[in-house]
Amino acid sequence: MISIWELHKKNTLNVLGLMSGTSMDGLDICLAEIKRNNSEIDARVKHYSNYLYSDDFKNRLLQLPTANTGEICRMNFEITKIYSDLIQQFLDEFQLGVNAFNLIGSHGQTVWHIHRDSTLQIGEASVLAERFNVPVISDFRVRDIAAGGSGAPLVPFIDYLLFKKFQKNLLVLNIGGIANFTMIPSDATGVDSIYALDTGPGNSLIDITAQMMSGGGMSFDKDGMIALSGTIRQDILDFLLNHPYISSPMPKSTGREIFGKEMIDEIVGKFRLSRSDYADLVATVTRFTAEAIFANYRHFFADRYPLDEIIISGGGTDNPVIVKYLKELFAGIQVHRSDDYGIQSDSKEAFAFAVLAAAAVWGITGNVPNVTGAGHPVVLGKITL
Repeated sequence: MISIWELHKKNTLNVLGLMSGTSMDGLDICLAEIKRNNSEIDARVKHYSNYLYSDDFKNRLLQLPTANTGEICRMNFEITKIYSDLIQQFLDEFQLGVNAFNLIGSHGQTVWHIHRDSTLQIGEASVLAERFNVPVISDFRVRDIAAGGSGAPLVPFIDYLLFKKFQKNLLVLNIGGIANFTMIPSDATGVDSIYALDTGPGNSLIDITAQMMSGGGMSFDKDGMIALSGTIRQDILDFLLNHPYISSPMPKSTGREIFGKEMIDEIVGKFRLSRSDYADLVATVTRFTAEAIFANYRHFFADRYPLDEIIISGGGTDNPVIVKYLKELFAGIQVHRSDDYGIQSDSKEAFAFAVLAAAAVWGITGNVPNVTGAGHPVVLGKITL
């Protein structure tokens, strides 16, 4: 295995970035070429692919927040063995050898996240280091929390890197299981000039209600067809928009602990919903995703930064109903996919953790205190040799 010191001396690294998000539906794998010039980083995606988990494994992941310690312990190793097999599938798909990369950056799978208190991502890095004989950088969020931050979101580092050159007031929006955006002002002079936050649910509530409606036959609302078949319940939407998280101050981060199955169960009970109401529930939580994004922009940034453009990425970009609502709410603002700028919409988070892994090796700080609330910039990630 190459030493960290040898990697540190290199000005170009080929890094495999791994991301398993809050949707818990599969693994994003990105091979990135990352270069440094002094403290500046330039990066590009060489290859990207997404691999879906089996229904059984996804269901086990979804049960992790309420699992016992034995199951979490077991899954800490099992998920990384699956990562290893999927990495091999990735290498085979693009006809690459194991020498195609000299570093792995693995986000792991979030089990639980408590804002500005603690966080837990599983996925034992030693399994990857053993299988591929390269250093692995993992567990990125904890150092920011140790420095007084929220540990999330961390993708703003890459958002600034990718889009600062356009010198526009940009809202760079990612819609995964949880939605988050980065606000990049046109006059931003450094990463400390940007802002970012988790807005609330992305696909999480939609996925849960689609599964309920289909009796487990559907894991998401493909093309927003269920939402289109239902009617938005204004009473439920008002209840959701009054959730304290929506108006909570920055810094702010969240997860399925808040916007997950317990929230849906509460709504079903409170509003006495039956199966015949589930299409309306899907329609309503779909609208809520867009409304929560808009509410956070309006509350924190609308007066200071009138938008020139919105750039969206993540699985939610494939839901035309969410996109339609965003265009209605942000009336007159251009909405583009990150694909229009050469960044596959599903690849950005895996790309981000590849870049953060390289930054860790080079000793470059990767958090944004202005975003997370940390007391100072820190190098993110733990090194496994």
